[in-house]
Amino acid sequence: MRILHTADWHLGRIFYANYLTEDQAYVLEHQFLPLLKEARVDAVVIAGDVYDRAVPPVEAVELWDSVVTRVASDKRIPMFVIGGNHDSGARLEVGHTLWAPSGLYVWGTLRHLQGPVIVNDAYGEIAFCPMPFSEPKSIANYLFADEANSPDMTTHGQHSYDEVYRLWGDYVRGQVPKGMRSVAMAHAFVSGSAESESERPLIIGGSYAVAAQAFSGFSYTALGHLHRPQRAGSEVIRYSGSLLKYSFDEAAQRKSFTLVDIDEKGGATIEQIPVEARRDVRIVEGAFTDIMNDEALHQRCGDDYVMVRLTDTAPVIDGLARLRSMIPQVMTLELTGRMAVNDSDEDMTPNFYHLSERDLFGQFAVAARGEALTVKEAQYIDALWDRINKEEL
Repeated sequence: MRILHTADWHLGRIFYANYLTEDQAYVLEHQFLPLLKEARVDAVVIAGDVYDRAVPPVEAVELWDSVVTRVASDKRIPMFVIGGNHDSGARLEVGHTLWAPSGLYVWGTLRHLQGPVIVNDAYGEIAFCPMPFSEPKSIANYLFADEANSPDMTTHGQHSYDEVYRLWGDYVRGQVPKGMRSVAMAHAFVSGSAESESERPLIIGGSYAVAAQAFSGFSYTALGHLHRPQRAGSEVIRYSGSLLKYSFDEAAQRKSFTLVDIDEKGGATIEQIPVEARRDVRIVEGAFTDIMNDEALHQRCGDDYVMVRLTDTAPVIDGLARLRSMIPQVMTLELTGRMAVNDSDEDMTPNFYHLSERDLFGQFAVAARGEALTVKEAQYIDALWDRINKEEL
């Protein structure tokens, strides 16, 4: 069976005041959907964070509806979806009983978990095992709802993610018939994995790390939450990564879809298909004048989302607007040169409190136009300050 593993679409995401719905739609419509046919995909797994927030914008919901309709109804490919920490699980799974006969299985909460879904391929049966995101206490209550004496899974009064997921993994594996191949789907942080700035912590305070051993024993574990494509302690326990780059610290990452081929014995072969985004995310570093005059750089950046890190140690007046005249999608500007000077020698920072209004304006004129006031201009400014001071008396 060939499975396409993806996660962390974050439909409705805002990036520096820009809605990314059109960028997301481009990847889904021009690559994701065609890839299902081109790669002969037998099943799709989305491991959480379909949406970027609990109440997504209408455009994001419409995009989701369009995509799942074409996958489940038009292409007749089974699709397995779990909720993530950004989703509202209850909202995500509304209509799940109507979708299941079409091959669309959605688990946003723990309430409707009824064991694995069994799918057949040329070699027999494969169990798809959902583990949607939930708080550790809720998971513990789900696992031991019928037991009077549940084990102690708290650390300093807080439920331990690691212990809860270890027990949950054991419970899910126990639901799979012996010898049957299985695919787990979870939205969690596995210990030792690399994080990105755009990820929201699973909990505030405490440890939310889960050992990879919690997912051992499955033929493959499809993980969501972390935005960098990566293995998590094993080649068959993996994060697919996010659909797009959602922060500038992800600029060097290569986003991808993960194709997983599971053979008759449960062995998994992995292939990563790079995402072909409409816009890239870039970091440009250099002196202001050099960046403004580099026409080749302007062409390379095109309509990409750009962060500029200026190495200038002198002030740059209206730098962001001037840069956008050459590179339209400059999202943010960092004055790394000035910060480096201030950090290395505090004495080099001018003490403006001891300067008069005339001196301050004179320094501003030099910074803004590169030359000092002429004698005539200085006389005019002196007269202006005298008039202002008299009016204040």
